[in-house]
Amino acid sequence: MQFNQLNEEQKAVYACLCYFDVFQHPLRFAEICEFVSLPFSDSKVHSVLDELLHLQLIRSDSGFYLLKNASGNTIQKRLSAEQRFQAKQTTIRRFARFVARFPFVQSVAISGSCSKGLLDEDGDVDYFIITSPGRLWLCRSLLIGFKKLFLFNSKKYFCVNYFLSADQLEIPDRNVFVACEISTLMPVSNKALFDKYLEHNKWVEEFLPNKKAYNDQFLKNQLPKRPLSKLLEVTFSGKLGDALDRRFFKFTLNTWEKKFADFSKEDFDLNMRSKKNVSKHHPRGFQKKVLQEFENRMSILSVITAE
Repeated sequence: MQFNQLNEEQKAVYACLCYFDVFQHPLRFAEICEFVSLPFSDSKVHSVLDELLHLQLIRSDSGFYLLKNASGNTIQKRLSAEQRFQAKQTTIRRFARFVARFPFVQSVAISGSCSKGLLDEDGDVDYFIITSPGRLWLCRSLLIGFKKLFLFNSKKYFCVNYFLSADQLEIPDRNVFVACEISTLMPVSNKALFDKYLEHNKWVEEFLPNKKAYNDQFLKNQLPKRPLSKLLEVTFSGKLGDALDRRFFKFTLNTWEKKFADFSKEDFDLNMRSKKNVSKHHPRGFQKKVLQEFENRMSILSVITAE
């Protein structure tokens, strides 16, 4: 059997499990219903899963569905990461709301593995941050400065690696990886702006037509800024703030261009995107690796079925 011998419904569900297998992340039934790429009813998903089980392409264990050849400890690894996240929720919430009160931060969301309710033993808490227009690089520099000075550069609960300006909310990269990351963001502050961000990225529905609601367990819309944050916003609201933002932008861009000189222009733009209204710091090229691993899993279907 080849992948193209499956019908469209079977391909969609199998592809969903392939994608999350890249992260060694088995799925519960409700999650498959959310992340399958076709507009399925729950009963349809259940029917297709039974077909794939019958074809011995996937297996089911302890309430999870996963690929036939998935690692044996995958389920326990996920359960442990969930328990770790639950145990650290109070700390994660406290740090996230602290970030939300920084000068020029307009909205914060938790991203990465924590946005899926997971925290690995060596995992970080990643933040997606929307800043005031024209102050993205000043905002970023203040956050990085705080991390270096007061957290001794630890990013355990303070990994600020993606910033957007509130006047430029659309994400240009359109693929299953970005769609999943956007759809699983956990907003922490400013629901109205976060909802506006999602409206600007409605294209996500092309990949995930069944994913409707987001996890709002950390959301607190009213997070007033501290007096110091207010003072800094007022102090740098004019030409001085404009000049500092430009300077931090140029300094960071020059530093990254030298540090990552081996990156192609395409890879640099994808992983280290640095413009007036966006700052992306993903030096390990995670997006590209994930999509390649996803394609690899799809391509070995014939090997699995031949065994």
